[in-house]
Amino acid sequence: MEYKIKSNESVDAYRIRLCKNKDLYDLRWKDLPPLWFEATGENKSPDWFRKFWRFYSEGYQDATTDNSDVSEQLLELEDKIVEFEQMKIRYADRKREYFKPNRVEARMKEYFEVATEEIKKLNHTKPLSWVDRTFVNDSTKEGLLLISDTHYGMFAKNYWNDFNNEEFKRRMKKLITRTVSHSQLHKVKVMNVFLLGDLINGLIHLITRINNTEDAVTQTIQVSDILSEVLAELCNEFEEVKVYNVRGNHDRVTANKKDEIAKESFNDFIPHFLKLRLSHVKNITFMENKYDDEIIVTDILGHTIFGVHGHKDKIKNVNHDISQMTKTFAEYIVMGHYHHHEENEDHGVEIIINRSFSGVDEFAKDIRRTSKCAQKLIIFDEDEGRLATYDIKLHN
Repeated sequence: MEYKIKSNESVDAYRIRLCKNKDLYDLRWKDLPPLWFEATGENKSPDWFRKFWRFYSEGYQDATTDNSDVSEQLLELEDKIVEFEQMKIRYADRKREYFKPNRVEARMKEYFEVATEEIKKLNHTKPLSWVDRTFVNDSTKEGLLLISDTHYGMFAKNYWNDFNNEEFKRRMKKLITRTVSHSQLHKVKVMNVFLLGDLINGLIHLITRINNTEDAVTQTIQVSDILSEVLAELCNEFEEVKVYNVRGNHDRVTANKKDEIAKESFNDFIPHFLKLRLSHVKNITFMENKYDDEIIVTDILGHTIFGVHGHKDKIKNVNHDISQMTKTFAEYIVMGHYHHHEENEDHGVEIIINRSFSGVDEFAKDIRRTSKCAQKLIIFDEDEGRLATYDIKLHN
């Protein structure tokens, strides 16, 4: 029978089972003492069982209630702990964001100092050749060489392009050789050089970081050295060389363009390094941007020209936007960034898009935007304005 003690059951468990299941077993309190005596040999009265069960039941209920309260308190405490941990994380995030500009500024300052020392060493170990001579040229024509999207530090090897640091040097040499040759045909007296951004490949995208061969600081130092050699060569060929510079998007110090520090750019180092390397060259002038570090506004032989990288401008809107921002009207606008040849006209303003120096990379290939690698040389005449444009191809 079920109300008999079980072989593996303790007497305490048996007593609880009897009292708990009394009604289920169709037993009364007076029926329990004989069963208990049979199981234990002890004589107990019905009241003994009744009192036991009353105290046991009350204690069980109290214990259940207490445990419920404790459980609720534990859950509440756990919620508080989670909330506290979340507050700690939010505080740490805010603290990190607050001090990030300071950390980046300190790191950039350190990079700047280290790189400056490296450039100074190059002045001793690899001095630039420049001859101080008198030019005989009665022409008034000027040239405008566009250098953009060189992406130094990138490597690419595909059907459309084979690019690395050595190929960078070969292409740059070809660009300068052709620039000098074409300019001599027009008897160019003054060469204007627009550095239109993305001179280094930087670190703005994951695929960019994978495709880099050097870190951004090393890229900046090395491309500055190569450009200083290029400019020294131009200074040996032309009576005057004027250098303009704007930032791109690949040379910013952070991958996230929404960061407050996105305005910091490795590109800002380049003019400084060029000035250090070319400090002994007398016929070069580094022009300052009047309005913004990302906008060139200048005059060549009486013709107003805007220069931007292009990452913040749409081709169809650039004339209106920059004109409104500067309260100046241009005849020509030159841009990089788009990595392909294009020319447009907006209310008589000629918009000229420079090709990519570096050529087709993985990103361009994946979005099906292949193009030739080239840079543009524009010849200006005082009367006619743009006289000629050379699209200097750089492939082997």
